Amino acid sequence: MGRSEFRIAGAGGQGVVTAGRILAEAAILSGSEAIHSQVYGPQSRGGASRSDVVIATEQIGYPLAEQIDLLVALSGEACSRYHPELMEHGRLVADSRCAPTSLGVRDHQFPIVDTARSISGGHLVSGVVALGVLQALTGAVEADALDRAVADRVPSRHLDMNLKALRAGARLVTGGVG
Repeated sequence: MGRSEFRIAGAGGQGVVTAGRILAEAAILSGSEAIHSQVYGPQSRGGASRSDVVIATEQIGYPLAEQIDLLVALSGEACSRYHPELMEHGRLVADSRCAPTSLGVRDHQFPIVDTARSISGGHLVSGVVALGVLQALTGAVEADALDRAVADRVPSRHLDMNLKALRAGARLVTGGVG
């Protein structure tokens, strides 16, 4: 893999920062090096939010993401703001509601936020659904490591809902029922 840079971006309250932490932890559990950084607006709910995760097979010399390989955009603002920062052959994964009208051949759209709403009644687990999509598309982290990282990072009373969200995200890619 070398070095891969992932950005998960959306609005506050979608679980973007938590998703970044979970992805970084899953990468470490998978045997890689990982660094997570976050940026969020002044509002905890509704303001702009993003998590960057750098995953590498060797020690990470520079901790910030500069050449985004994969952008997961959960809001229209995130899509328009960060899409230009994708590297030349980078991939966009956009929520269906905010996907650009013309997607590149390496780009994808999925109903991430609607899937989260069907599971939780809101959009809080959108980031976890996005992680299921990301793992199924890229294999950047091992699926069982992602399960363990979710279990380590979410409150125990919400674990079943989050694991359900993770599986639902993977099914959006694979079309499976499991």
